[in-house]
Amino acid sequence: MSDMANYWCQKGWRITFATWSGPHIDDFYSIDSRAERRWLVPSSQSGSIFARFASLWNGVRRCRQMFAQIRPTAVVSFIDISNVLTLIASAGFPHRVVVSVRTNPALTGTVSLPWKVLRRLTYPRADAVVAQTSGVAGWMERKWRIDSTVIPNPLRALPNPQLAREDLILAVGRLAAVKGFDLLLQAFARIAGDHNSWRLVIIGDGPEKDRLCGLRDSLGIAGRVEIIGPVGDVENWMARAGIVVQPSRYEGFPNVVLEAMGMGAAVVAADCAWGPRELIQDGVNGRLVPVENIESLASVVAELIDQPAFRASLGLEARKVRQTFAQSAVMARWEQVVCPNMNRQHGGT
Repeated sequence: MSDMANYWCQKGWRITFATWSGPHIDDFYSIDSRAERRWLVPSSQSGSIFARFASLWNGVRRCRQMFAQIRPTAVVSFIDISNVLTLIASAGFPHRVVVSVRTNPALTGTVSLPWKVLRRLTYPRADAVVAQTSGVAGWMERKWRIDSTVIPNPLRALPNPQLAREDLILAVGRLAAVKGFDLLLQAFARIAGDHNSWRLVIIGDGPEKDRLCGLRDSLGIAGRVEIIGPVGDVENWMARAGIVVQPSRYEGFPNVVLEAMGMGAAVVAADCAWGPRELIQDGVNGRLVPVENIESLASVVAELIDQPAFRASLGLEARKVRQTFAQSAVMARWEQVVCPNMNRQHGGT
């Protein structure tokens, strides 16, 4: 969302960037200095359920005050809880409201039952609902009777990939069960003995780190596998990697897959709901494997290791996502949804 705000600031739009948090939480991504920055929940949301509810309700009140002050043309919201609160706060205002679904709504556990109920009640009030994949859009149409527009994430500007690649298998993401890195470790353990020059690097941090390190050690591959924390130059790792693997159990939108393809890597991704299949044409610009199928994952990775020419052809074809998912192309689609009747040369939000 920060990329969208920064892009529109560069076009001269009037942007207010507000979050349902307090200023005590630092922004992970930089926001253009031309954007007005606001925080809607000034204090921590910890404590009892009543304290958290009071804090969020106070945030809704502050949000309505903000709308009354800045009189936006349109409001764009990301993520379920933020979407619900924004729609409630927008009641009675004339601005256009666009909410974006960033997770897989078909899965239980992504939000609690009260928020699911509020989501069903409020989403029909949005002027537009944006899904990242056609899989999510189709599910919402079937289950919620909500029409949505599919807009994928844009591919950020990337350096040109180097030609020489290492015998390196790379995986990137939050170290959480949903990302399936335990499956990758088990798959690599099956093929490591036959491919002695190859190593595996997993970049990320999260609650599963200790368990993954323990699994790596128990599989006897500690000398061939590194699990390192977040890095600032992940695209350089993608440029070096001979193969990039995404073994997720499910995804909202597989940004790692998109970026790895943009860097010309040979990508192997689990065919999970949803997203990888909308980026990868199996055998043409990458490989898809069944979800949670360790044997298939190991077999496909070994196949790519043994066929360097095939790896190179997949990576060359994968680079075409640089045009398809270029920021300018994706943002043009957002502008059609956010401000369909606005003169985009001189408009604002």
